[in-house]
Amino acid sequence: MKFVTQLLCFVFFSISILSCQQQTEQFVDLDGKVLNKADAASSEVPYLQISDSKSTKGIVVLYPSNDANDSSVSSVFQQMGFAVATLRGDSLKTADVIKAFRLVKAGTNLNLNSDYTSLVGCSDGAKLVALAENNLNESERPDNLILINPSNFEETTFGTVFPVVNPPLGTKTNLLCIADTLVLDQTALIAASEYTKTWIGYDGVAFWKEIGDAEDKGLAEALTSFLNGEMVFPREAENPAAVPVEGYSPQRHAEKVALVKNHKYDLLFVGNSITNNFEKPEYQPIWKKYYGSRNAVNLGFSGYRTENIIWNIENGELENQSPKVIVLEIGTNNIDEKNYPTRHTAGQLAGGIEKIVSLLREKCPEAKIIVLRCFPGCYGGPNPTSHRRILERASDLVSHLADNKHVFYCDVNHVFLNMDGSINHDMLGDWLHPTPAGAEAWAQAMEPLLSELMGDKSHDDQKPQNTAIIPASKLEQDSYDWWVRHHDVLAVKDSLNPEIVLIGNSITHFWGGQYPPLKYADGAARKPNGPNSWEATFGGHRVLNLGFGWDRTQNVLWRLDHGELDGLDPKLVVIHIGTNNTSQTQNARMNTAPEIAEGVKAVCMRVRSKVARAKIVLMQIMPREEMPDNPRRVLINETNKILQQFATENEITLLDISSQMLTPEGILTKEIAGDFCHPTDAGYQIWGDALRPYIDGIVN
Repeated sequence: MKFVTQLLCFVFFSISILSCQQQTEQFVDLDGKVLNKADAASSEVPYLQISDSKSTKGIVVLYPSNDANDSSVSSVFQQMGFAVATLRGDSLKTADVIKAFRLVKAGTNLNLNSDYTSLVGCSDGAKLVALAENNLNESERPDNLILINPSNFEETTFGTVFPVVNPPLGTKTNLLCIADTLVLDQTALIAASEYTKTWIGYDGVAFWKEIGDAEDKGLAEALTSFLNGEMVFPREAENPAAVPVEGYSPQRHAEKVALVKNHKYDLLFVGNSITNNFEKPEYQPIWKKYYGSRNAVNLGFSGYRTENIIWNIENGELENQSPKVIVLEIGTNNIDEKNYPTRHTAGQLAGGIEKIVSLLREKCPEAKIIVLRCFPGCYGGPNPTSHRRILERASDLVSHLADNKHVFYCDVNHVFLNMDGSINHDMLGDWLHPTPAGAEAWAQAMEPLLSELMGDKSHDDQKPQNTAIIPASKLEQDSYDWWVRHHDVLAVKDSLNPEIVLIGNSITHFWGGQYPPLKYADGAARKPNGPNSWEATFGGHRVLNLGFGWDRTQNVLWRLDHGELDGLDPKLVVIHIGTNNTSQTQNARMNTAPEIAEGVKAVCMRVRSKVARAKIVLMQIMPREEMPDNPRRVLINETNKILQQFATENEITLLDISSQMLTPEGILTKEIAGDFCHPTDAGYQIWGDALRPYIDGIVN
């Protein structure tokens, strides 16, 4: 049997050695303690067995399965001039791999040089090292990641259709993925291939090598070629997505140039077939309803990419125009590998869109530009492929173009998706283009921003009665400045690059954290309500606190629609919202239990759409008011019952900590919530303890 099939789960690291030395062997645990051979053999904790060979180029750390013979694997790398270290232990986790790699990379007590490093995994071990690589900070990542016959890359995050294993969003690490067609089934091959394509699409360097020989010669040849630098990754001298190229519809271009030459328009739509489709009969009622009376023109071209739109603009399509608003929808064709000879990366696509925006600003300096997030297109089915994942990365990069003065980023993708992140077939009938129903949903979602920029009234005559799902900015006066906190979030979120995001109201807001800082309306610093529990829960993690005092579900929807999650890639999002929807004020009415639950669902849908790779933990609305028969408590309990059913049906993790917060009689005490609403430090610790398994799961 081939050794790659024998090794069901193993891990490699390679690292350059300071000097050539005779073959030796040493044993160390993951804390760096040197062990003798007998102690290592009886160890109950993971350890490294390191064998040095003379003229070494690096070090390989191997994690074999219990019944595997790893000598053949060792010999391959030793013949290439690498030392071999075996990572041994039962039920190794991602955290163990990370710790082992950091130990080897530091190398001080092991007499190793970490100037050049590689991380290698095979079979299940490939998944483990890929997860480890993605959890390392960029500054400590290896120079190379080598995956041999990666398995289980098709595994998805609970409650979603998105893979558990994802490439890093831009990295110096080079990837080599070797797939033996005699070993991997079709599902595993496709998943590994999509991972590699996504790596390249995220502007990384990656090589895909299929082999199929029983002698393992192909494996050795691929490793040798890669590690000797013989594999060459193609590089363009300039961004092809930003270089003008004439499209294949010259007649339509001539017609549009004639239109804009003879008439000034207030609203321009620029895009591909998704925009072009508004000229089809079945879409005309939507166009007429939302845009016809706004003096609009459709400059959409089926099949066009950014480079074609750039050519159109540079060849007369915006001459004589001074519109109020330009809507830009473009990008999906740049990532299409089925119908075009080349596929662009996320960075290239973002550069092409940036070039278009620059030209729009140059040609129409007074216009407001709405840049739409690339729609979540896929080819052949509802689940995300590398196509969609690259589009989403490009959109995250493009979101930074928004200055909210001239350029506005607009994300309407939630209207096209199911709760698990798959595409809703009723909205995108061919998994790519909106149906008429999808086009109207798009128009409705964009309408608040469009009507604001056009300076007219909303054309949406189908607004829901449920106020909990209609995005709204600040509603209530509080001890802090709502708008300042929103701007503080936008200022800090990207540089923080949070691992964890908390979304909620004052219960979340006043827990703690420095991102953004807690402060009063006059700018003075405010002390958190749960400093000790915050540190015990989140210490060592990058956490973005999107809790805003007095917020209802509709306020959270507004904030999410205005950039607070855009461009982020958290691993965990915790949502606790809804308690303020039980309040009746001069500014907002009290909602019913079904309405509140619908608002919470809408928040979950926004989060799933914006940060698809994240694990979502939804909190049941925490108990408030002292006595269990209080009408507000009753309303919260009714809402929570609906949320329980929603979470079960959609495989969303729902946490209920009510029993820990209440006495056996259902009474909420001041020791847990001093004002019978906001937790004390002791109350927050209950929440923190409940979150602990999910925080630990960020790595493992």
